[in-house]
Order: sequence, then structure tokens, then C-alpha cells
Amino acid sequence: MDATERPDEQGDEPTVAHYTRADASKFPTTPAGQEASIEGMVAAMGGTEATRAHNRRMLAKQRAMSEQEGTAMGRFQAKLLAEFVRFEEERAAERRQWDAAQGTALDTLAQGFRAATSTAERHDLAEQVGSSLPLAEAGVIRRVAKALEAAMPGVVVDARVDGWTAKEIAAELDLTPSYVYRMLREYPWEVAWSLYVMPDGWTSDDDEPWERVTSGTEESAGETAEEVARRILDERLDPDLATKRVRVAVWRAGDGDDLLEARGDAEHEPTE
Repeated sequence: MDATERPDEQGDEPTVAHYTRADASKFPTTPAGQEASIEGMVAAMGGTEATRAHNRRMLAKQRAMSEQEGTAMGRFQAKLLAEFVRFEEERAAERRQWDAAQGTALDTLAQGFRAATSTAERHDLAEQVGSSLPLAEAGVIRRVAKALEAAMPGVVVDARVDGWTAKEIAAELDLTPSYVYRMLREYPWEVAWSLYVMPDGWTSDDDEPWERVTSGTEESAGETAEEVARRILDERLDPDLATKRVRVAVWRAGDGDDLLEARGDAEHEPTE
């Protein structure tokens, strides 16, 4: 009969399932015998993920019961459960490798970038992916690189605004620190700032109702947003303001003036 055909249920001979309880005395008790039995069962394991999950739950339950008795069967089932876990971990690793092989080098680059936690790891990733790019993907990255060269001053300045040091920027972009310093001097950024005070009578049970007192714009070369905020606060803190709670928030011009999205801020707390 073809494997895709269903049997004729009316013509099939009825069958009767016979169940015989396993003889526990015949289970392997030596480590070598148990290992061989486990390997055989794992190699034959199949079914859906739901089936395997069910099997693991049942084995865990039986393992807990048997281990309480300290029997050879309990130890055997513990090893069996561990082999199931190892088997599925190996299959998951194989699936990840297969998925990576089916994707593009750009997919691999994106996945590696998300996992990288340091400049050195990102450099290694670029070396690995760059050495095996197919033509079309190499073309995309080349065009991105050319666009980046034109935009490099903006990238460098924006990183500095957010607090990166010149040495950190240079390491991340594979530039020299002196080149980064030169760009920061030649391309100042436009600061938008606002100074706020906290009204008298404010209590910690209220939302913070900052009141804007004054605002302004200026250019800054090489300062971070936090440094600019602190400098402006120090410059504007006259004797009257010094008796109040004061805050200066800083944005890049054009970014808006939402306090929650300030690139940097500084606060003054009045002394008692």
C-alpha cells in the first residue's frame, strides 16, 4: 500500500493491543548499559515539540518519585532526562546554524551587531562578515560606507553631544583621536536650552511643575550636552535663583523642547 493511502477500514482485520508491564529487573543497572540504552532511545525520539515537552514533563515527574526511593531505575531516568535535554539543545543549535546559512550576510551582520557588547566585538564582526560578502550585499555596504563618509562629522558630533569621549568615538569608527578632535572643533553644534524653576510650595506628592523662566540658543564646540547644561546653569544662577530649585535642559536645535527628551540637563538644589 502506498504510504499516502488510507487503509480500508471496513476490510481491515481488527487488531487487539496487548500490554505487558515492563520487568524492572531487566533494566540496565550499570553506567555503560544505561548509557547505551539512553543513546538508543534518544536517537529514535521523534514527534512534535508538544509531544517532546509532554515526555519531558512525565519523565521529570517519574524522576522525582523514583529518586526519593534511590533506586537504579531513578538514576537511569535521571540520565535519560538529561540526554533528552542534551539532544534537543543540539538540535536547536543545528537549526540556528541552518537558519543563518539560509539568511543573507546582512542578516548575520545585524544579528551579530545586536549581540556584540564592545567595540572589539563589533570590529571582529565586521572582519568576519566583510571577508565573505556576496557581490550584491558588498555593493550595498560600499554605498552605505560612502554615504557615511559624507555624514561623518554629524555622526561624530552627535556622539559627543551624548557623552562619548573623542577616544571612544575614534575607536568605534576606526579613526584617529586627532581627527575626531579636529572635526569637533570645525563642526560646532547648535544648542537650544531652557532654564526652569520649581514654584514655591511644591511638595513631593505633586507632579514636578517646572516653570520655564528663560530660553536661548548658542553654538558649542566639543562640549557634551551635560557639560553645556551645567555651564549655563552656573552662568545664570544669580542670588535670587540660588534660593530656588532650578533646572537647565539642553537639546540640539530642531529636536524640540520636551523635557523627557532633553539630551542633557543640570539641577540646582537650594541650601537650607
